[in-house]
Amino acid sequence: MLLIRDKKNCCGCTACYTICPKSAIQMKEDEEGFLYPIISTEQCINCGLCKKICPMINSINASDEKKTMQIGIQNKDLEQRMESTAGGAFSLIAEYVIENHGYVYGAGWKNGLVVHKEVCNKEGLRELRGSKYVQSSLKETFGDIRKKLKLGKLVLFVGTPCQVNALHRITGNDENLILIDLLCLGVSSPEIFNSWIQYLKKKYKSNVQNVEFRNKRFGYATTNVRINFENNQKLEQKYDSKSYSQTFFLGYNVRPSCYECKFRTFPRVSDFTIGDFIEIGMYSKSLDDDKGTTLTYVHTNKARNILNEIKSKFDVIEIENNRSSVVGGKEKQIQIPSNRKQFFKDYSLLEWNDFIHKYVPNTWKSKMANVGRILIGYMPFSHILFKLIRKKKNASFRKNIEKINRDT
Repeated sequence: MLLIRDKKNCCGCTACYTICPKSAIQMKEDEEGFLYPIISTEQCINCGLCKKICPMINSINASDEKKTMQIGIQNKDLEQRMESTAGGAFSLIAEYVIENHGYVYGAGWKNGLVVHKEVCNKEGLRELRGSKYVQSSLKETFGDIRKKLKLGKLVLFVGTPCQVNALHRITGNDENLILIDLLCLGVSSPEIFNSWIQYLKKKYKSNVQNVEFRNKRFGYATTNVRINFENNQKLEQKYDSKSYSQTFFLGYNVRPSCYECKFRTFPRVSDFTIGDFIEIGMYSKSLDDDKGTTLTYVHTNKARNILNEIKSKFDVIEIENNRSSVVGGKEKQIQIPSNRKQFFKDYSLLEWNDFIHKYVPNTWKSKMANVGRILIGYMPFSHILFKLIRKKKNASFRKNIEKINRDT
């Protein structure tokens, strides 16, 4: 029987829930809103499958194929690229799967919340594009994928590294399964996300349709959170639109297992690893158009063959492997705030407005930054100003890389 004695030892992947032959395991929310397995001692037959399948307590069986290739990808379909967080690489691979009569599983929206969904047509991919800064609900996803694979169907799954590791342990090296994991800093609480959504619904008198956490209205590297309501309201560059994501980036609203993630380094079990390539200007001026580039790690021959079949649909630059540039690597680990416990205690005691202002103060500096960004956005040649801002960030990023390389 799998026992979770320390919450940092469970990533909430649902592998044990999926594999249990007696349905003795249920995923239940704790007081922070994260899911953990609860085992019924009456139903459990002590078969040990939950222990054997758990990615947290077993070693990572990564691919032993030839060395990973690191590239930057830009989807030639500009609409898809602008709807994506980075360069639209996911959409290219997903369309390949659908064109080959396959199925795509990724994080989408249901009643304003984030859930993993099955998509079998190109139009459905729009919902799966873009970052979602909250842990998605997997529910029956892994079980559905197993059924599809048994029928010989082509399947693409995209998720966090821990989710991908879990699915890989369940399915093994199935040639019909394509795995994409993310350069990931961690996942945040669905409970706190839902409270934010309910606050917005009440204040703005409409249900939330979806949240664009990385909208590109002000450029690729300039974070703009846009909330789309069902009554066609749009909220952006306001305290209410940005406060939730700040609880994540400040390290409060992060799952305990993410602070010491065992899956963030290489090698990986996935076919592809994708993430932001904000520093593209350091490698290619021609691709530095402020519309997004995907940093893509190509791990397997399966992945190389797919890219070869769709190569006419994207621009690419091959770059020398540099582990220091991995945004989700160990150099970018989120730290546990000293007052994290108080954060969740206050969440249970305070009204949302009082709670969020305590941990994400709405300072004059942030107010002026929001106003300034909007004003610049309406100016002629605003993209040039945002590009200069990004260059300054890249210069700082380069210094950090050089420091890491000197210290290792």
